[in-house]
Amino acid sequence: MYASFIQALPDKVRSAEFKDEGTKFRKREKALGYRYVELNQLYKKFIALDIDEPGSAYLWDEHGLPPPTIVVVNPENTHCHYLYELNTPVYYTEEARRAPQKFYEATDIALTRKLGADAAFTGHLVKNPLHPSWRTICNHHSYDLEDFQEYGIDLTPQRRREVLRDSGIGRNTTLFDTLRHWAYAEVKQHASHTIFQLAVDSKALSINNHFIAHENGILPAKEVLSTAKSVGKWTWKHRASIGTQKNRGVLELPADMPIKEKQAQGAAYTNVIRTEAVDDKIKTAIHTCKQRRLDVTPANLEKCGLAGSTFRKHREATFNWIRLLS
Repeated sequence: MYASFIQALPDKVRSAEFKDEGTKFRKREKALGYRYVELNQLYKKFIALDIDEPGSAYLWDEHGLPPPTIVVVNPENTHCHYLYELNTPVYYTEEARRAPQKFYEATDIALTRKLGADAAFTGHLVKNPLHPSWRTICNHHSYDLEDFQEYGIDLTPQRRREVLRDSGIGRNTTLFDTLRHWAYAEVKQHASHTIFQLAVDSKALSINNHFIAHENGILPAKEVLSTAKSVGKWTWKHRASIGTQKNRGVLELPADMPIKEKQAQGAAYTNVIRTEAVDDKIKTAIHTCKQRRLDVTPANLEKCGLAGSTFRKHREATFNWIRLLS
């Protein structure tokens, strides 16, 4: 059972002894000696859920759900991480199809709601089931995404349910419609999908912050970033019919663009590729702080998963994101 968990990890794994002390990349064999490890985010072999409720090892049974492949229990407070293994992993590379990703995300969100799991949990850093600090329960089951529908979870898109329930425009509908109309114009300003997707993610988080006064508050990070992913990928794919400019080359820059501007765009692209993972960590920590109603301070960002060393090295970028998402 643990063999598939180990094999699904990347060669270098972000790991930590304590969540609040930050993480570090280590070779897989060494990382497995730490209490927390990060699941592979480009090859999603597991659905991970954080159950912040005492005595929750068998909560799945109370809700009529299938048993998690691995339940990792904190013996001090009996809170758990559930890991549902998938027979077919879902890829999140740039060329991967969006349909399986949306199915994965909808299932993740539905299970989170059904179990009352932590909606701010992004499924990145999980309790390492091989570490002796935890108690583990293994159930020899793995699943196809379709299997979960047999257990009564609701995969209807949230924005549609909001409309049906409220007879008005819900938060997800507002997020989706506002974001897509903004993206149609914004896509013309970007030379690569990577840069454009970062802009879409940022805009989605910014729109979500306006829901703080809504009776149900802001949306969970998983839902916001799922919508942003969908809008960004569709808009980029259809940008030719939205805009009028034909692009070419690695960065798809206009043929008549001045060489200095091409060089500047190339430098920007390289920088974004290098810092994309850091930006994702910063944004996730900020969003988690807000969802936990914590002030967005360096100390609280560290509690929410941003390593102190990362904050110090990228201090300016962190404060820029705080301003952008405020």
